[in-house]
Amino acid sequence: MALSSILENFKNKRIIVVGDIMLDRYLIGTVSRISPEAPVPILKAVEERISLGGAANVANNLKSLGARVEIFGVVGRDADGEILLKQLNQSNLSPKNIIIDPKRPTTTKTRLITRNQQVARIDKETEENVSHSIHRRLITSIQRSINSRPPDGMIISDYAKGLINREFCRELIALARSKGIFLAADPKGKEFTKYKGANVVTPNQSEAEEVCGFKIDDDKSAKRALRLIAKKTSSNAVIVTRGRDGISYYVTDGEGGTIKSFAKEVYDVTGAGDTVVSVLTLSFLASNSWEDSVRIANQAAGIVVGKLGTAYVTQIELLENLNNRKEKTVEKIISRKDLPLVLSKLRKNVKKIAFTNGCFDLFHRGHLHLLKEAKKFGDILIVGINSDRSTRRLKGKERPFISQSDRARIIAELDCVDHVVIFDEDTPLELIKEIKPDVLIKGSDYTVDQIVGKDIVESYGGTVQIVKLIVGYSTSMLVNKVKKFQS
Repeated sequence: MALSSILENFKNKRIIVVGDIMLDRYLIGTVSRISPEAPVPILKAVEERISLGGAANVANNLKSLGARVEIFGVVGRDADGEILLKQLNQSNLSPKNIIIDPKRPTTTKTRLITRNQQVARIDKETEENVSHSIHRRLITSIQRSINSRPPDGMIISDYAKGLINREFCRELIALARSKGIFLAADPKGKEFTKYKGANVVTPNQSEAEEVCGFKIDDDKSAKRALRLIAKKTSSNAVIVTRGRDGISYYVTDGEGGTIKSFAKEVYDVTGAGDTVVSVLTLSFLASNSWEDSVRIANQAAGIVVGKLGTAYVTQIELLENLNNRKEKTVEKIISRKDLPLVLSKLRKNVKKIAFTNGCFDLFHRGHLHLLKEAKKFGDILIVGINSDRSTRRLKGKERPFISQSDRARIIAELDCVDHVVIFDEDTPLELIKEIKPDVLIKGSDYTVDQIVGKDIVESYGGTVQIVKLIVGYSTSMLVNKVKKFQS
C-alpha cells in the first residue's frame, strides 16, 4: 500500500488517549556571562513558548494528522492547569474528560534554552498515585465514551507521574481487549508486565535498556531486547526508538528489523516518542502493515527532532517528506557515465562498498531478503540490474515482465539500497571492475566458484559472501504458478 494512501485514511480514525498530561514551557534567550552569585550562566530570556506535553502532545499529534481524538487525564487546580486546559481548547482538543485534582500540581517542565541548547530544566510535578476515586471517575468516562462511539484505537501515554499505575493500566488493557480496540502503550519504568496484552509497546532505547538490563549498541542487541520485551508484555509488536539509529521493530510472527533515521539535523528530541506512538497507531489502523507503519513513524520522528521544543507533525509535512523521498529514489539511480564520479565521492569518505546484482524481475520476498542481508556487509550497497536486453538474452523473449526503469525504481525505493546501476552486458563483470566493491554478495543458489567477479574482488583484498536464500521464492516459480492458474 502506498504510504501516501495510508496517510489519507488517518481522518477516518477515532483514538482515545489516556495518560500523564503535561505543560511544556520554554524560556529562550541568550547567555553572555556567568552569575557573580554562583558559577552558573545567566540566561537573559527574550521569548517564552508554551506547548502541550506528554499525553496532551500525543493527542495534539493525532489531531494534527486528521484523527478524531478524546483525551483523558488529570491536572492540578493551579495557574499551569488553567493554561494547559486553554492550550487544549486552542488545539481543538476538548478538555471535558480532564479531571482537576486540587491535591496535586499540574505537571510542568520549564526548559531554559540558548542557541538551540538546553541550559537547565525545572520540573514541577508529583509521582504519587492518583487517588482511587479519580481512577474510577476516569474509567467510567472512558467506558461511556467507548459505549457511545467505539474508537479504533487507544493509546496509553505513561510518564510515571502517578496516573498509569498497575491496576489502572491493567483495567484499561482489559477494557480495550474486551471491545476489540487496538491498544498502543508508550511505557515508562522497569515494570513492563503491567502493559501485558497491549497490541504494541513503544519504549525508547534508554527505557528498553533499563528494563532489559543491557546496552543496545547494534542491531543484534536491539533484536535481543525487542524479543525480551515482547515476551514480558505478550504484545504483538515492539517498537524501540533509537535516536540517530532510527527505529527497531519486532513482530511476534517474525517480521522486524531496523529502519534508519531520516533526520537531517537533531535540534531537540523532546516529544519525539509522542509523535512516534501517535503516527504508528494511526498508520497501523489505516494499513494493517507494521513495516509501513514503522516507516511512516520514522519519517515523522525525523521531522519533529528537527524542530525546537515539544513538536507535532502534520499530514502536509509528512506528504512533503514522502515526496522528497521520491526525488531521492530517482537520485539513487545512476548511469554508467556518472558512476566514476559517484565512486570517487564514496571513496573519499572511506565507505565500505557492498555490491550485488540480478534481474529482479517480478520483485518478491526472496529479493527483499537478499538485499537486506547484502546491506549488512557494507556502509553502501550498490545494486546492479540487468537491462531489458540483457534480461531478454538470459531469460527468453517473453522477459522481462517489468521494464528496466521500473525495476530500478522499485529497488531504489528500498532503504537498504544506496545506488542502482543498470548494465547491458550478460554478466556484471565489467561493472564489478569499475566499482571495485569491498564485498561481493550473491544468493546461495550460487557456489563461491560460480560467482562472476570473485577472482577480481579477491585480487585486491575484497571478500565474497553468500546469503542463504528463502526457499520457495523465485520469479520462475511465480511465472509457473500464474501459467498453471491460467490453464
